[in-house]
Amino acid sequence: MPEVDIQLKRKRVLYFAITSVVVCYVFIWCKFHFFTKVYTQEELDQKFAALKMDVPLYDSVNIRGYSIKYISNKKNYSVKGDEFGKKKPYLVLLHNSDKNAGYFIDYFKNKTLNQKFHIIAIDRIGFGNSTFKKPTQKNSLFQQEEKEFGKMAEYANGVAVKEILDAEGQYMEEVRIVADGNGSMAGLQAYLYKSLSFSKVFLFDPEINDRFFLSKIWSKIIISPVISGFFPRAFISKQHDLLLADNHKGKEFAKLIKNVQSSENREATDNSYMYPKGFKSVFFFGLSDKQQRRITEISGKSNFVFQENDLNIYSSPEKVFSTILANDIYTLPFNRIR
Repeated sequence: MPEVDIQLKRKRVLYFAITSVVVCYVFIWCKFHFFTKVYTQEELDQKFAALKMDVPLYDSVNIRGYSIKYISNKKNYSVKGDEFGKKKPYLVLLHNSDKNAGYFIDYFKNKTLNQKFHIIAIDRIGFGNSTFKKPTQKNSLFQQEEKEFGKMAEYANGVAVKEILDAEGQYMEEVRIVADGNGSMAGLQAYLYKSLSFSKVFLFDPEINDRFFLSKIWSKIIISPVISGFFPRAFISKQHDLLLADNHKGKEFAKLIKNVQSSENREATDNSYMYPKGFKSVFFFGLSDKQQRRITEISGKSNFVFQENDLNIYSSPEKVFSTILANDIYTLPFNRIR
């Protein structure tokens, strides 16, 4: 082959490689910055005023230096007509690693869900409006972080649901947690950090597989100080979030599953609670056969419900509600959603 042709092919390969890198880089910026919507309270005020609906409100909890933001409809008043003043059940929404709480805005627009639930959509650490909050005083009780994903990030991420529910007044009221993708690990952690045996966790397309080692190396390269400055915050946060979840998808996964299993088995046999045999509290949607086998090898085949998933939870609140209702048979009659 002539030398000229060889050089020409090398140039084409080089141009193709450079073009591919540029296209990927532009795509990342478009997806995680320019096309990622993060709402402000003012924008929510305007949007819901136009709909003539009550406006959901941003609030926050501070956990070891982190300001965890969340959107709530603040509607946990007593149910009308209930002589015992029973509060509404809670609906907690956890997003995937490429989204934020604002993606659940259709839930707050849905009149049926607003009447049924006290809705809470959480900005997980590094996404939306949740940030590391730098200390205002030196020598604080807890060691403060010097960066957004520091030593306490895993703890704050795990207890966020518990702390927010406490801040919103939850005591013994039923809780329904709906989580997507990598947010599912936060849903399982919520079960670990707080007794949710009287509640339900719905995990849609959960990312439970331990990642390939090259993927982990890629994430570590992206979050390095030299590289991270060239990418949007949400993309860097995604890599951090994936790395935080890796431990729970790997050696800690069995602990999370066994925690649910033991809780369900305890409630199903405890006469003081009188839960029926076959009590279920965690539901998996959209798992492959291989993923289901991984779980059943830990827990056995009787503990969990596995169902198919054919919906986008962000744009289909009514279908998610129907899914919750369909699985309410595993709840005590007086705690079921009416």
